[in-house]
Amino acid sequence: MPSISLRRLLLPGLLIGCLAGCSTTNKACFDDQDYTRAVDRPRLRMPEGVQASERLAAITIPAAATDAAKLDPAPGCIDEPPSFFGRKGAVTDSAEAAVNAWAAAWADGKVEAVVQMYSPAFQATGEGGSAAFLDQRRQQVESGRSPAARLEDMDVETVGADRRIVSFVQRFGNDRVRKELTLVREPQGWRIVSEQTREVL
Repeated sequence: MPSISLRRLLLPGLLIGCLAGCSTTNKACFDDQDYTRAVDRPRLRMPEGVQASERLAAITIPAAATDAAKLDPAPGCIDEPPSFFGRKGAVTDSAEAAVNAWAAAWADGKVEAVVQMYSPAFQATGEGGSAAFLDQRRQQVESGRSPAARLEDMDVETVGADRRIVSFVQRFGNDRVRKELTLVREPQGWRIVSEQTREVL
């Protein structure tokens, strides 16, 4: 019985002694010579005959030029926003789109937007000429029957680089009217220079 008790006392002591022997001060358990002898390595060099990659070259950012005209290419792309942003008062770059905008403005009762679609060179037949025609159109848009915003059976004929003839059917309730607009491209966009009612359907 006493021998068993002695073994129970000696066994934990032996384990503690073994563990204590593997401290960081014992070179047999841990060799840190590789760390203490470490030195900086030279930078890698490209093999002979192999061109250096642009990723290895230092990036040089040029100073901003004080004169924008010296930039190549000149930053003119943001001087004017693209036409498809629909700037206020601007007319679209397509004759078909311009006619659709004219019809939508009329359907919404936007008098000035409709009148602005007519060119200063607009010509109208009948008594009073273009001035009387535009006054009548103002009254139609303001207090007359509103047409459908969508035009039907549209056809665009190109008669020159800056001239289009657009024919379509405009619906007023159950009534339909076939019209023909002649548009020219002006600095502000496509404008109406002639309007004809061809047929009441």
